[in-house]
Amino acid sequence: MRRRLAVALVAAFALAAAAAASAQARFQFDTTPGRLSKQVVPSHYTLTLHLDPARDRFEGRVAIALRVREPMAAIELHAHELAAGRARLVSAAAPRELAITPQPAAQMWRLAPQDGQVITAGEYRLEIDYSGKVRAYGDGLYRAPHGPQGRQLMLATQLEAIYARTVFPAFDEPAFRAAFDIRVRAPGGFEVVSNMPRASRRLEGGSAVHRFKTTPPMPTYLVSVAVGRFDVLTGRAAGVPLRLLTAPGRRPQARYAMQASKELLPYYSAYFGVPFALPKLDQLAVPSTRWGAMEDWGLISYAEDMLLFDPKSSSPDTQRDVYATVAHEIAHQWFGNLVTAASWEEIWLNEAFATWMQDKAMDRFNPAWEVPLQRRVPVDQAMAQDAGAATRPIRSGPVSETAVWDVFDGITYAKGGAVLGMLEQWIGPDVFQRGLASYMKERRLSNATAGDLWHHMAQASGRDVLAVTSSWTDQSGFPRVQVSTACEAGRTRVTLAQSRFSTSSAPLPAQRWHIPVRLLQGRHSSTVLLSQPQAAVELGGCDDGPVLANAGGIGFYRVAYEPAQLDTLTARFAALAPVDRVTLLSDTFALLQAGEVAMPPYLRLLSALPQVQGAGRTALWQVAGAQLELLDRVFAGTAAQPALHAYARSLLAPQLARLGWEPRADDDAQTLQLRAGLITLLARFDDPAVVTEAVRRFDRDEAGRGALPASIRAAVIGAVGRHADRVHFDRLLARLGRTEAEEDRQLFARSLAAGRDAARADELLAACLKGSAAPGNVASAVPGYMALESPFGELAYRWSVAHWARWAALAGTTSRTALLPRAAAGFNDEAQAARLVEDQRRAMGPDGDVQAAREAEDIRLRAAVKARYATGFRPE
Repeated sequence: MRRRLAVALVAAFALAAAAAASAQARFQFDTTPGRLSKQVVPSHYTLTLHLDPARDRFEGRVAIALRVREPMAAIELHAHELAAGRARLVSAAAPRELAITPQPAAQMWRLAPQDGQVITAGEYRLEIDYSGKVRAYGDGLYRAPHGPQGRQLMLATQLEAIYARTVFPAFDEPAFRAAFDIRVRAPGGFEVVSNMPRASRRLEGGSAVHRFKTTPPMPTYLVSVAVGRFDVLTGRAAGVPLRLLTAPGRRPQARYAMQASKELLPYYSAYFGVPFALPKLDQLAVPSTRWGAMEDWGLISYAEDMLLFDPKSSSPDTQRDVYATVAHEIAHQWFGNLVTAASWEEIWLNEAFATWMQDKAMDRFNPAWEVPLQRRVPVDQAMAQDAGAATRPIRSGPVSETAVWDVFDGITYAKGGAVLGMLEQWIGPDVFQRGLASYMKERRLSNATAGDLWHHMAQASGRDVLAVTSSWTDQSGFPRVQVSTACEAGRTRVTLAQSRFSTSSAPLPAQRWHIPVRLLQGRHSSTVLLSQPQAAVELGGCDDGPVLANAGGIGFYRVAYEPAQLDTLTARFAALAPVDRVTLLSDTFALLQAGEVAMPPYLRLLSALPQVQGAGRTALWQVAGAQLELLDRVFAGTAAQPALHAYARSLLAPQLARLGWEPRADDDAQTLQLRAGLITLLARFDDPAVVTEAVRRFDRDEAGRGALPASIRAAVIGAVGRHADRVHFDRLLARLGRTEAEEDRQLFARSLAAGRDAARADELLAACLKGSAAPGNVASAVPGYMALESPFGELAYRWSVAHWARWAALAGTTSRTALLPRAAAGFNDEAQAARLVEDQRRAMGPDGDVQAAREAEDIRLRAAVKARYATGFRPE
């Protein structure tokens, strides 16, 4: 069954890719995929909501102006978990009462005239009264308790992907753009915000009615409303008023995000050649309940730790994450909002572009962060998924609404962004920007497909862009480029051969890509478009040094060198450019996992890392650290694990000793990040000196005798949690229970989950399940943290299976699909992979198959690497 599932997924995605490749048409509303009829088209919603943060239910009324294009017996639209009231269809003739028939499986309502007559073609207003429920987790309309004992309340919305239908009856598909007039009645003591500026506020008894200006046409998933008591930080950029809204008392922590917003908004307006389209931009930090961030037009919402930064306690990683998230969500105001993907099948147009633009902006305004190198870890994670059987094309093909979050993954974000980077490098940055500006202007306030984008890129570049890009967006997987060199008549002849890179035990179909391969030899460089199985090119002289492929690291492919070439590059490792060092290390480890490179050459490359000083050092150790962590999970429970720990300590400890624990005034951003990363890794690999020093510093902080520096605070707390005794476990658990900072909730929960005591791991899981440890979004993440960080992945998994319904209630609709796969992230045995697939099907039905198959594929890979290398692992 395990193998059949993997092969079935491969076959399904192959069919989807074939369909996608033949369907790179430009956007047409009538042919866009979706469940709703295209014969009923909304143009305007008047939405009235009665909201009170203290109540578990809300009332609403929606009036939808729509056009019926042909006679129909009934109108169907989306509505889910709503209680229907009166419904009428109003036209120039007399209003007609409608009977509502819920279709729960489809999350739709069917509205048919009670008189039994057909609805003729024409213009109508559909009026519906209804009520709904406020959710306890971050989907739909949800409550966010905060403050002491959670006594303060906030309401907010998360309507992507298919949660608008839980707040109002709607044509809840991206292609159905319409304008919105939003009105909210709320208790008079609360503020209300929405996508547009407020037009009026009228008091009625103890309530206030807030009316907002009309939005531009937009899809339903971008509607946003929040009710609460907010602290407000104001600013202005590119002529646009800016506000950052926080829970009371947290406004100072929004200053960094405001600084970022002031940099980003003018930059994006200039780059896209189109100004920000709305008259204001609000950004809201939602406490306790929210996960992630959402680009709602004019009112972006974030989990607090993704927007708020406290210089006294937040780590450099948090600072980078805040900037990256703000850059990503503001980019969406163009990619996704101004121009919207036609359907969920094309969601990469939103997310890949926002990822690519986020990196470009971060590198522009924060060059010291070395963004081109730092992106290597997420790209490697996407490549790991794409190298197995449980992958899919970027353009996914048909998407099930109830499993739509399956396509919000590394393939969409990291691979999609990397493919855009390859295209930009191939046609040139200026040409790429012109094509993008043309696309944005022509498709503004409308929808788009990949065909629209490639049309404008082809016009700008004069090249057959579709032929190149479709090989990356419309088929799964990625290539391995084999590099061979020979000296002929004093010149270096480079032979390139492409094949599909795979780490899967399942047979995968052979494929061919159009690969822009950038070659470098000394001062000689060349870009070859490798579209055939093999090609050859002359480069520099035979004495000009080794040849690098994928120079600059932009390409989404692995490079395989002959053993002698790899030895030469390893010997010259410190002399390579920083990005080429990171790429070589990344490719070598991937080939190790695939069984194409043996362990000794990889370890020789790792041993060359200490030679590297200066630029790129931090990213290099980050990549190495991620690889060592993966090997730790691979070798868990085997005799190789202690040997790996000893090797890791011998490699890492001298680097920390050179840096020291105490931050210095002249430390740059990379040094601060490297120090914290080394402390975290050495604690994972049981370095006794690091654990002792971390506990000493933690105790001094706890006693008020010396505050932990912000740059190492998270690393120290993580080390203490990983090796906590009873006293320190209790202290951290108490901190988790009383903190109101989302960043600290995540930090304390992950630190506790990494502990090495089985009884306390059991205690932590019980406290999370009871709700006494942390809010649901944090508590539900603990089994996954435990699987990744501790020796008790089996315990976490058993708890997750035995109490799945209760964990699912904590996680919410969106996150529950990943509960069991995340709890299995420490497994390294084929039988465990099969168990996950079966358990997930029982818990989730077919909607859980894709995420289970992905993790099962990872488990099988870890099992294969364990079988290949665990016996006899003896690093020198």
